[in-house]
Amino acid sequence: MRLTTSFLFSIFVCGVIISASLNFANAITFKDYDDAVTAGKKLVVKGAPRGDGEDLDALLFKPVNAGPYPALIALHGAGGIFPYQLWWAREISKLGYVVLFIDHYCTRGYLCEHASDDTDERRGTIMRNWQQVDPKQRVMDAVAGYIWLSNKNYVNKDKIGLIGWSWGGSSAMFAQKLARRLSLSNGGFKATISFYPNLKYLIDKPQWERTGPIEQPLLILYGKDDILEFDEAYKVLQSSGFPAPIKIFGFEGAYRKFDELGDYRTKYHPTIGDFPKAFDKKAFERSVTEVKNFLTEYLN
Repeated sequence: MRLTTSFLFSIFVCGVIISASLNFANAITFKDYDDAVTAGKKLVVKGAPRGDGEDLDALLFKPVNAGPYPALIALHGAGGIFPYQLWWAREISKLGYVVLFIDHYCTRGYLCEHASDDTDERRGTIMRNWQQVDPKQRVMDAVAGYIWLSNKNYVNKDKIGLIGWSWGGSSAMFAQKLARRLSLSNGGFKATISFYPNLKYLIDKPQWERTGPIEQPLLILYGKDDILEFDEAYKVLQSSGFPAPIKIFGFEGAYRKFDELGDYRTKYHPTIGDFPKAFDKKAFERSVTEVKNFLTEYLN
């Protein structure tokens, strides 16, 4: 059988895609984290007038070509931006997405550290005082990122979504529930990825009830042994009747930060006591697959 040039090229392209998919999850190292910390372009994003108006420090990760590309706004949690989160941003950008990582803390003078892990005492200090930048302000920071990306020629303005970790994931979900009030151009945020978003602390609060439905696709990833999460809260979410497709993955035996390299350890918070964290290879690799599939289905 004679193989045509186009057929051979198709095989080559498929091989490259499969290889990239495998490299995205396999053999991750701390050096990969170090590389990600220095890979983002530092810039300043004009603050949203409906928030406190502060201009925002941010990191930009983008593919090398002109685009336009779909985009994600990344939101950190209580401890600030961590290297493993920047690894996610960098790897997602390699798949053909612009990622704008907003630093809620740096501009406001709380923490400008991106390279340390959670043994950094400064991270512990801001974690215990994370509401210095409350969820409403974090949503407004996401709005500022949306407006900034919408003015870039290399961004597909109809394909801008959100990704967040912990309270960043919570804030990303609130941004979806507030979508009708935000009245953003081009239809607003088109999809949301949320890692361990503390749903059990949100779902019975008046703010959650008073805000609107989730109308755009949502992916949630959490560890079933994470004491800050609660399976019943996710069952309630799935039965809420929201019009959006909501995909929820709870990983058996996984703790908080299952997607960050590191041994089992505990952290202390005065309102909840000690809580465990640990990398889980199986949960991490499955989350990589689900994130890729979700982005392909809803933002590509």
